[in-house]
Amino acid sequence: MSWMQAIWIGAAAGLLLVGWLIHRPPLRLHVTERGILDRRLRLGWIHWDEIEGAYEPSLRDRDSLRLRLRATRRLRRKLRRRATEVAPGSKSVDISLDLSGADITPVELLQRILLYSGPRHPQQS
Repeated sequence: MSWMQAIWIGAAAGLLLVGWLIHRPPLRLHVTERGILDRRLRLGWIHWDEIEGAYEPSLRDRDSLRLRLRATRRLRRKLRRRATEVAPGSKSVDISLDLSGADITPVELLQRILLYSGPRHPQQS
């Protein structure tokens, strides 16, 4: 196989991949038992125990939900990479999850937060 054929095969594979991603983009927002993953925020998984609270959705928020997160070391490191510094001594940080285009409403997400981040009861033997 010549190098020209290799280039054509690589270009065709690249075009197929781009077409696949346009046709079926990856889910932007995941809500699972592990936590919340919003790919736009680039914070990685927000674990349920990192969520300190959520603000009740208002008309101004539209398709978003504001969360208050504990300012853990992991979160501080991720925010520093994004050039968003957490104030020294601050124990929490507010973020906004944009839910436009997601298949979950702010109220449904708030219900999930209450379900998963509530107090854990030990298993009875």
